[in-house]
Amino acid sequence: MEQTEPLIMQIYCRLEVAVTDPEVIGKLAGQQLREAEIDWSRREEDLEEAAHQLESDLTQALSCVIEHDRMIEHLPGVESRGGLVFTAFGKPDDRFRPGFTDFL
Repeated sequence: MEQTEPLIMQIYCRLEVAVTDPEVIGKLAGQQLREAEIDWSRREEDLEEAAHQLESDLTQALSCVIEHDRMIEHLPGVESRGGLVFTAFGKPDDRFRPGFTDFL
């Protein structure tokens, strides 16, 4: 029997990282924002204001530069449909410890 409709699945992942150079992350996020094709005429802020805010907020900057779809790019028959990336300082939230499923 051939599968005609894709099976939609969710991948939950928690990755702990040590940021050794926050300034580099901020600059990369700002650079990517400047290179994005965004129509700033419809925004309250301008490009430089938005880039400055992004560069000065490490959690937001790190979230913006993570390419979550790359973890499956080498898998045949699997296509990324989007996702959510967020970052936080400190210890992991108990909801995301292995085997804990109350957050689902």
